[in-house]
Amino acid sequence: MIIHFHFHGRATGVTRSIESIIPALNKYSDAAVFGYGINSLPISLRKLLKAIKSDKNKTIIHTHRINEILFALLLRCLGGKFKLVFTRHAESKPANFTYFLMKKADSVVTLSKTMSDNLNLPNTLIPHGINTDLFSTKKNKTFSKLSQKNIIGVVGRIRPAKGQLIVVKAAVESLKSKPRWALSFIGRIDNLKYADMIYSFAKDEGISKQIRFLPETNHIEDFYSTCDIIVIASQSEGFSLVCLEAMACGLTTIATENVGIHSDVIRHGENGFLFPANDITALKKILEKIILKETSLNPEMIRQTIVDNWSIEKSAERLFHLYSIL
Repeated sequence: MIIHFHFHGRATGVTRSIESIIPALNKYSDAAVFGYGINSLPISLRKLLKAIKSDKNKTIIHTHRINEILFALLLRCLGGKFKLVFTRHAESKPANFTYFLMKKADSVVTLSKTMSDNLNLPNTLIPHGINTDLFSTKKNKTFSKLSQKNIIGVVGRIRPAKGQLIVVKAAVESLKSKPRWALSFIGRIDNLKYADMIYSFAKDEGISKQIRFLPETNHIEDFYSTCDIIVIASQSEGFSLVCLEAMACGLTTIATENVGIHSDVIRHGENGFLFPANDITALKKILEKIILKETSLNPEMIRQTIVDNWSIEKSAERLFHLYSIL
């Protein structure tokens, strides 16, 4: 049996990845989630304890956060019989305590080549995948309730590390010259002062009516269906599900190079565009060329990149192979 832990009260990219992988893993073995804050096939504490105490069942516990691996190690101290997997979700160097805990796992999974190379621990590189049936090229222009016809979308929590202000500054001239275009941010506001800076800049430049902040949603696929362009201006990413989701929807995706899996997925000028983090001028030039229709990409070709290489089925196949070895 495969049991993923999820001990987090708010939906995140990790949450979305677990929700996607459980149905795909169920094609190979019984798979469920123990914890809270997630909409997925649950397993009770009683059934969890029964699974890890049985010599007949070959149980895998897969953890994603420090509190989860701590609980798993406690179960092991109490006599639980299972193999323990931990996925590292950040590119940053782990703290010493995190290293200590990861060494207790039977296997550590990383999500990108950069993360794998920099971890300084034996690990298996298994990127996330996405549900390419859910994320598709359908269009629904009513979701964001913007009067403008064309939307530049930015997905993620509103905070400096996500680079939303960079996007506004890069897009300002294009928005002024093309009033039928708008910039829509979707995600929880983590930093109210930063959000105020974005709006104040837009107001000073006379484009406030072309800027909209939308709350985070459990149906992000509906937001993508309203967009023409997705910009990911993050300075760092553990992975970047947004990149895969947007491209699976056939959207022209512009992302920071060498951040998360952006440079692994995007071939600049072929199936998307890359720019250096915090480089307003580079992003401005890319946006202008797209909006002025000086360059364009084939939506089906963009989508096919994800269907061929980054689907949830491929991710599940790789994970189950690891579980089988353990």
